[in-house]
Amino acid sequence: MLKRFFITFGLVALLYGGFAAFNFSLVYLAGETRPYTEIARAQQTNPDTLYGPLFNNDHEAYKYALMEERPHEVVVAGSSRALQFRQPFFSKPMVNCGRIMSSVQTALDFFEYMEKEPPRTILVTFDFWWFRDPLNKRTGGHKSSLSTGTERSLDMFFLPSLYVAEGKISIGRVLQGSPLLNGQSRRIGLRSVNEDAGFEADGSHHEPQGSQRTHADMVANVKTRIGRTEFRYNDRLQTAAVDALFAEVAKLESLGHKVIVLFPPLSPAFEEELENNPGYAYVAKTLQYAERYGAVDMQDPARLGLTTDYFMDSLHPSPRGDAKVLLELVRLHPELGSVLDLDAIKRFLASGRERPE
Repeated sequence: MLKRFFITFGLVALLYGGFAAFNFSLVYLAGETRPYTEIARAQQTNPDTLYGPLFNNDHEAYKYALMEERPHEVVVAGSSRALQFRQPFFSKPMVNCGRIMSSVQTALDFFEYMEKEPPRTILVTFDFWWFRDPLNKRTGGHKSSLSTGTERSLDMFFLPSLYVAEGKISIGRVLQGSPLLNGQSRRIGLRSVNEDAGFEADGSHHEPQGSQRTHADMVANVKTRIGRTEFRYNDRLQTAAVDALFAEVAKLESLGHKVIVLFPPLSPAFEEELENNPGYAYVAKTLQYAERYGAVDMQDPARLGLTTDYFMDSLHPSPRGDAKVLLELVRLHPELGSVLDLDAIKRFLASGRERPE
């Protein structure tokens, strides 16, 4: 009886162990388990390398590693809404740190990190929903800098098989595009291998589907977002959170950094929803309060003449949208002309292309 138990137990362990090993092998072969510093360094050695993880999603730690590995004089920081600012827009080396922030707390962490950096030009995008809650007490100390490791997730051990069955992952494509098996591969991560999506060497994000969306698409996208936790109703502005962020901005400027804070544009559909919904009264209060500190309010797309074509979805401007943002910023802050390639921006907008070459 005991022998039968151990045989059964061994077979089950072997079966599930083999299943987990198969799943993890796909993630490993795609390069997602490599240290962030190594990934960032590989991208700078081969600038056409795309990093698109499917399970390894600590983008914040990856962006800190990218700042360490990529020479730069300009930093663009914010949430995913900052991801379409690209090196061709700038005359000086830049690094895009979109997704390095997701809240007031993570923004404060970023500012603390930048205190130790030489003076840079820093463009920071703030999101209105950061200011719906009181500022929590800070625990002190920067939490996300210089991660030499990589994220581990239990999803890596069982989900790949499901995605293979659903057609989201092609085993043949993983083997062919594996940076371990194919030394010429310039794809790291299952998403980049299978979908041609991920972070480029400058930290911007490549989306293969382009940015053309209809207004109906945008309205539908807004409806999936409105009412979720991060966009819940609130008519009070938490001034302490705004004060804390701009106190750190002032500190960075005293250290020689040039810091410009902006609220990036929303799609026409999302802006219309906010205007017609009294539950989001705190948004206008936030913008007006932040403007006292010198923040630039570009949230209304009509201000820049941005139609639906300039957005990837209801929240995210496309590269063309951010190119228009930069032209407006340099009008308001002429000193930015020293780090922007204005001729390249204008040529790009005139070309009609989705992204700069």
